[in-house]
Amino acid sequence: MSKTNIILFLMPFIMTCVDGIAQSEYYYYNEHKIPLSINKNKLCVSVLKELKSTSQFISSSITIDDTISDDLFDIYVVSQSEYEKLYSLNNWKQINNSVQTSPCYTTIDDIEVFLTPYLNIRLNKEQDFELLYSIANNYGLEIVRQDPLMPLWYILCVTPQSHLNALECANAIMESGYFSASIPDLSSDDSLCSNDSLFYQQWGLQNNDYTGMDISASPAWYFSTGKYVKLAILDQGVDLVHIDLASNISSFSYDTETNTSPSIVYGDHGTHCAGIAAAVKDNGIQIAGVAPEATIVSISNKLSGTNSQLKRADGFIWAYQNGVDIISNSWHSSVYHSSIDEAINDAFKYGRHGKGCVIIFASGNNGRNKVNYPARCNDTIIAVGSINKTGVRSTYSNYGTELDLVAPGDSILSTLPNNITGFKTGTSMACPHVAGVAALILGLNSELTVTQVNSIINSTAKKISGVNFNITKPDGLWNVEYGYGLVDAFNAVINTPGTAFIQNYTIVGSRIITSDTIIVGEDVTNTKEYGDVIMGPGNIMLKGNNIVIKNSTIVPLGTTLRIEN
Repeated sequence: MSKTNIILFLMPFIMTCVDGIAQSEYYYYNEHKIPLSINKNKLCVSVLKELKSTSQFISSSITIDDTISDDLFDIYVVSQSEYEKLYSLNNWKQINNSVQTSPCYTTIDDIEVFLTPYLNIRLNKEQDFELLYSIANNYGLEIVRQDPLMPLWYILCVTPQSHLNALECANAIMESGYFSASIPDLSSDDSLCSNDSLFYQQWGLQNNDYTGMDISASPAWYFSTGKYVKLAILDQGVDLVHIDLASNISSFSYDTETNTSPSIVYGDHGTHCAGIAAAVKDNGIQIAGVAPEATIVSISNKLSGTNSQLKRADGFIWAYQNGVDIISNSWHSSVYHSSIDEAINDAFKYGRHGKGCVIIFASGNNGRNKVNYPARCNDTIIAVGSINKTGVRSTYSNYGTELDLVAPGDSILSTLPNNITGFKTGTSMACPHVAGVAALILGLNSELTVTQVNSIINSTAKKISGVNFNITKPDGLWNVEYGYGLVDAFNAVINTPGTAFIQNYTIVGSRIITSDTIIVGEDVTNTKEYGDVIMGPGNIMLKGNNIVIKNSTIVPLGTTLRIEN
């Protein structure tokens, strides 16, 4: 079928959709209408980058609330009253036709979003590009580019010939039924933290004021430090040369904004999260991370700006394609976007050679009985809320049926760009605590599936005193505000399948094992069939079935004992 015929064939249906959609305030997510509330006090003014004089005129004439900029557009968020001032200016009539305006909205999650000139469309198959091309021409849309890591996804933008804004175009195209997704680009600031400097200490790792209200990191390090585990921070970028991170930083990184390496730092949020998860320990400076020998992989995104959701989806694809084990996400998405769902599903399905990437999300900082999206979009995601130093749920921490557990989030000391440290507060800070614990687990047994890792973390969480864990779920007793409880690094590592631990002459988690690894603590004893010997330090290999650790042979600190049939 020729392009002309496709256009003629679609025209009656498209015009019907346009007539019915002009007044509608919603967008489509997985074929469901997601309502939006229009903000009558604000709007977006978009100007092509090449029209510098127009941008200069607007920015110098009125007060700008926010600016969103990319390689094609300068987008200004302005109040309705400031926009009306432009009408009284002599030059406005001359440039009015070169300016695109669009509404601002509030989502059902009470998040302020700004409609940009873009929309994202997913083809059903590669051969549908000709159809996309025809529909783009019909709507006066420009095809900006194909997504490099998710090739069925395309970015389009409205032009002066479009006559409809990006939301109206996206909805009409979705209702044509020819594509699997058509989503307007709604932009906002999606980082999940706020600053709150209170105490100069890492109470989350060792809480000296409130016993037990920490993640028990110190005893866990006796057995695992997360070595060789690749832990990605999908965020605003990590300072790759920070003095307390550099020796743990991976040689490869990725910037989702430019589709290139290395990653770029767009703010201090990602560096702070990276330090919580995996800052270097025992180097005499600054702090220690939960998994102090894990490899930090920086995947950077502005967490705002145009087409941000699709770019974040690229981050998940790049992560699993490049061997990442864990993806830590201290952000929410202002809108629901099926490219994110698709990318997360792919990371679970294909990551770690089919065992699945472990994906952790912050639950959100609205203080609502509803975990933010995308933390709630897939049951395999670990959703993490925040507690304060006393073990009480932080007032801002989102909770609800999708919450898995909690971690320290209030006044958390960590790394910041330019070799400094500082405090931040939020579920953003709780999330990398759990990512670090996942790294400790995989450092002991890299063959575990994502489901097994999740179950270990959930089932070994501390039951906080005074909290009624009264709901039974697959991994134990659960509470709507605290999930399975406070993440417990030590309890998690000693319950990692395939690993037996010996500490202080006591067997912890004694079991009959075959084809597994035993990591030992201080001088202990072990019986094997050929008598009393000193085993190690170093790597020791024993062969046989049903080998049981008992008291006889000395096994020095640092010995790794491998058992094979």
